[in-house]
Amino acid sequence: MAALMTGCGSSKKMLQQGNYYAAVMESIKHLRSSPENKKQQQVLLQAYPLALENGLRIIGNAMNMGRVDKYCVAVEEYMLLNQMADAIYSSPKALQLIPNPRHYGRELSEVVPLAAEEAYSLGEGKLRLNTVQGAREAYTYFAKANEYVNGYRDVYFKMREALEMGTIKVIISKPITPQKYQLTADYFYNNLMSQIRQSNSNDPFIRFYTETEAHNERLSQPDHYLVLDFNDFAVGNIRESKGTTQLKRDSVVVGTTLVYGKTQNVYGTVKADFTTYRREVIAQGTLSAKVVNAYNNRVEEHRNIPGKFVWVNEWASFNGDERALTEQQKKMAKSEPLMPPPQQDLFIEFTKPILSQTVSFVRNFYNKYR
Repeated sequence: MAALMTGCGSSKKMLQQGNYYAAVMESIKHLRSSPENKKQQQVLLQAYPLALENGLRIIGNAMNMGRVDKYCVAVEEYMLLNQMADAIYSSPKALQLIPNPRHYGRELSEVVPLAAEEAYSLGEGKLRLNTVQGAREAYTYFAKANEYVNGYRDVYFKMREALEMGTIKVIISKPITPQKYQLTADYFYNNLMSQIRQSNSNDPFIRFYTETEAHNERLSQPDHYLVLDFNDFAVGNIRESKGTTQLKRDSVVVGTTLVYGKTQNVYGTVKADFTTYRREVIAQGTLSAKVVNAYNNRVEEHRNIPGKFVWVNEWASFNGDERALTEQQKKMAKSEPLMPPPQQDLFIEFTKPILSQTVSFVRNFYNKYR
């Protein structure tokens, strides 16, 4: 019941806001599951003629005013009008209320080839501007032409040309490190490329290349270089500390004695010196990330991104009566110092927070090019 009330409210609100098409579609959706809903019936009866009138008005205005995209406008509006008719036919109650919904199949078929040519011509005009933004707008027009008439003229070639011209091309350099860390630096780089591409997967107009890919594709003129360099990094610094605590526990059985011929427990206080040891192995460093304009070598953005990882090993020993220790302390006293991880593993760990920050840095910088 609550869902129906929410749906009713939304369709009525759409009607009041002048979004007649959405009001029609929303009311039909609810009439399929609740055909006797009077409020939804009322919304449909009010919204459909208004949506019909509004769509035809938009088409008429586009034609009369000579808009450069008038046929594209007509296609989009006829498609919406036909979608409303199809939706009404799919709902018995809606069809009962609107028994003869208008369908503009003939009009749409007549205007579609005109819209394809119009979109193609508009795309060519934008492409001749020879700008990144113009190329992106051209790609949108060519895609529309292809949507209206699949494979229209040489539209696939034009789309590739517009995409090529409208794409920001970025070569991301591999950070160079001492040889013993190069494999782990490569691991960082490969993960970085993967995550940057995943973050950018919905934008065809920004492309990131490895240096190898740029070479293989003979990319002679990128737009940007993303220059990466690990600096001020140190792996394997050790810091050790220890501390001793005096422990004691009262009311512990320390022996027995005879009292009037009977054995009795003797209670007392037990003590121990408990020493804890802590070894830290630290890996930390900073990645310098620079976005360099490939045309003038100007640094567009620079960020130093820090990362740190601390490997910790703790163990303990005691001198005195074990009964003064807690169970956790006993367990700790039985542990042995461990060997630290290999330096390559420590390198990977300290670069993990750098990786996520670098992806965010790249995404935020290129948002202005979207």
